[in-house]
Amino acid sequence: MARYLSHLSAAAYWNIPYIEAVLGSEIADAKTVDFTVSKSSERFQKKGCNIHLCEIDLPLGAVVFRDHKMVASPELVFLQLASKLNIHKLILLGLQLCSHPPGKYTDAITTKKKLKAFLAKSSGHRGQSKALRAIKYIEDGSASVMESIAYMILTLPHALGGYGIRGAIFNFEINLKDEAAKRLGQQRCFMDLYYKPMKLAVEYDSFTFHNSPSEQGRDAIRSVILNRHGIDVMHLSTIQIYDRKAFTDFAANLAYRLGKRIEIRTGKFDEMNTLLRALLPSGNV
Repeated sequence: MARYLSHLSAAAYWNIPYIEAVLGSEIADAKTVDFTVSKSSERFQKKGCNIHLCEIDLPLGAVVFRDHKMVASPELVFLQLASKLNIHKLILLGLQLCSHPPGKYTDAITTKKKLKAFLAKSSGHRGQSKALRAIKYIEDGSASVMESIAYMILTLPHALGGYGIRGAIFNFEINLKDEAAKRLGQQRCFMDLYYKPMKLAVEYDSFTFHNSPSEQGRDAIRSVILNRHGIDVMHLSTIQIYDRKAFTDFAANLAYRLGKRIEIRTGKFDEMNTLLRALLPSGNV
């Protein structure tokens, strides 16, 4: 197989949403172009290039031909970066690869199903075991990097620094009744995070989209309408996400309303929670 664009260079090629927040300095500081070859005889030095070697057979479709070049597929990129990234960044990478605007499922770069299927056929490849561990915590449908990080902090197990409140669905679609649809000017709405059995939604209110009086008023009307549809709504603000104690209070309240208790019994929690929160962008999103 001819050399193909891979690793960080392939990740940049696929235009992963908020790639800087996912890969941070790893991609910003990259000064060479990553290529992979399948034979050691082809691993020559070339200025401006970082040549990787992979002599193990790859699953069908691992490398694709696009824009007149051979490129590692999104699934292969996930596997390749598994050995470079810590577990939190790897999970975030997977969430962003599977992200898409609400309701626009075909806009996702890949899906959890495709990632799992690819990894199942990648036995022997470096990073496979770590990638398989990460895939357990990845779901389709996040609409922003802040939704992804909030999801991680809420749902990851205590040993990974999360509060272990699993079961949330990204951007669950709610079809509105005629009167409600007319008032909001839309036939459907999407819950940022939704706990379906308890009909409880978590809405992330960012500074960017929910700071004006008109937006706040619309949010209030939307919450009342959803309440009338039998859906309870909790609002999570940017301030709460960045303030660790405030987020802990929010998580405790969420768990209580779901009929759960947060009982952290691992000494790793504080250290891992700090690493997990390090994913938060320096600016407000």
